[in-house]
Amino acid sequence: MFYQLKITRKGTKPPVWRRCTVAADVTFANMAAMLEKLVQYPAGSLYEIEFFQKKVQIRENGDGEVKNNFTLLNAGETETAELMDSEKWFTFRQYGADKEAPEYRVDIEKKDEGTAEAPSIVKEVKGEDDPYWTEAPELGCTAAVETEVETAKASEDIAATVAAVEAAARAAKADEAATGSRRNPTVKDFLMSYRKEDLLSIAGELGLHCRGMEQEEIAAKVAAEVLKPEVMKASFLVADDQEVLAFEAAIQRKCFHVAEDEWNTLEWLNDMGYLVSYSDDYAEVPAEVAAVYDQINTPEFRTLRSQVNWLKDCLIMVSYLYVSAPAKTVYEMFKQRKGFDIGYHRFIELYHTIPEKACICELAGDQLILKSALVNNIYKDIERRQGGRKFYIPSVDEILDYSENGYPTKSASYQRLGRFLLDEMKVSEAVKDQVLFFIYKECSMDGRMSAIMENLNQKGIQFNDEQLEKFTKLIMEANNNTRMLEFRGYTPNEISGAVWPFATGKPHTAMPNSFVPTAMPMQPASARKIYPNDPCPCGSGKKYKQCCGRKNKV
Repeated sequence: MFYQLKITRKGTKPPVWRRCTVAADVTFANMAAMLEKLVQYPAGSLYEIEFFQKKVQIRENGDGEVKNNFTLLNAGETETAELMDSEKWFTFRQYGADKEAPEYRVDIEKKDEGTAEAPSIVKEVKGEDDPYWTEAPELGCTAAVETEVETAKASEDIAATVAAVEAAARAAKADEAATGSRRNPTVKDFLMSYRKEDLLSIAGELGLHCRGMEQEEIAAKVAAEVLKPEVMKASFLVADDQEVLAFEAAIQRKCFHVAEDEWNTLEWLNDMGYLVSYSDDYAEVPAEVAAVYDQINTPEFRTLRSQVNWLKDCLIMVSYLYVSAPAKTVYEMFKQRKGFDIGYHRFIELYHTIPEKACICELAGDQLILKSALVNNIYKDIERRQGGRKFYIPSVDEILDYSENGYPTKSASYQRLGRFLLDEMKVSEAVKDQVLFFIYKECSMDGRMSAIMENLNQKGIQFNDEQLEKFTKLIMEANNNTRMLEFRGYTPNEISGAVWPFATGKPHTAMPNSFVPTAMPMQPASARKIYPNDPCPCGSGKKYKQCCGRKNKV
């Protein structure tokens, strides 16, 4: 048995390729030795064979580990028939020793009966002054003898030089990050790495009907859709500044190594197919994506995106402070920021530009209402409890703080509470933020000490008597300085007379707040995937990645 392969060097115009025959039903170690001969890689070089559509990568030292959704298989233990008999193409590349070595797409044209004199070149197309292919290699022995000899030699070479090669690989990666060499992926090829059912789910998200189609057809249709300028506009319109800056930097970095903490801002791009990730922790923006982005990224679009994101921040404050408010009140909040006094009618038009799935509020008449509070008309109960109180208008700094962090990090009361948790309870910075976020939600909506203590207990935070006394005092102080839903954003201290203009008297030591549910009811469960940049389904008003989807949640 033998395979007929078309081996095309990536990035060549016109394409440079060789059509070859190679022995079938061998290990991928043998296949790699044959491919090295055919493309004239140095014998014994480190290689990888990547079936992108299967999320499988085959290396000499593969151990079954799953990395970035790729399974790393051992070349000497994996038979070619396991993948090459069912797949249409794969990528062959050298890594580590020579960062300039070209990468090849290998199309599996057929598998046929017969005894092949393999490997052999059937036909080739070369460029002038080709720096990689000189004369056709001498291929005068049978596949069995040839591959066994080359595989043995490769093992000896790698055993003798592994330390040097690994050092060269590290240096190559560092240099690659600086120079930005490309692997030239396409959105379609990347989408082919998904399972068919996942592709259908993505297609459904985009409003595409792909039932009954083959996987490749679905991938092509989804790729064409996400590359439409209007679709890309809708995606980037609701991306925040940090995410856009990360994307634009990714374009400039070309193929780059992604640090773990970078995925917070890049993951949504990967979900959309706008960023391709590889199993070796590298990623790049496909050239076709960069071209469309360059087309849509006009000064007018940048202005619109800035306005939309500021409006989304203001709507988050609606969820925290009001639940329901006149649109004109939200506009008063919006226009405080320098350069954003766009007029009320334009403000309403701007609201309607936000994609529905990215908007946490619904405009009903002249009221903006938190969508999760529409369930069972809970917002009406909250409005009755709020009575005729004025709406507190938060400052620009407050809005930005709540939007970014989910609680008032600049509040002196919460800072003192945070310092206590760090210094006396010895919690981490991440746990401190989680605890304060929970305390704020409880104080702003219900203020039940029992719920707070239960949350702390779940995190393993235990108090002695002295610590509990300090903590209780700090909680009371934080509660009385928390901007509460019941008071339309005013604090208990302000309501009691410290700042509130229509009342007198001393601040309360504790303000009861029992009418509001402990948490807003969750939105109905959906089979739709929740992406990091989507509104959190818990109704907090935050992005999913900043709330229930936090990677550092305990």
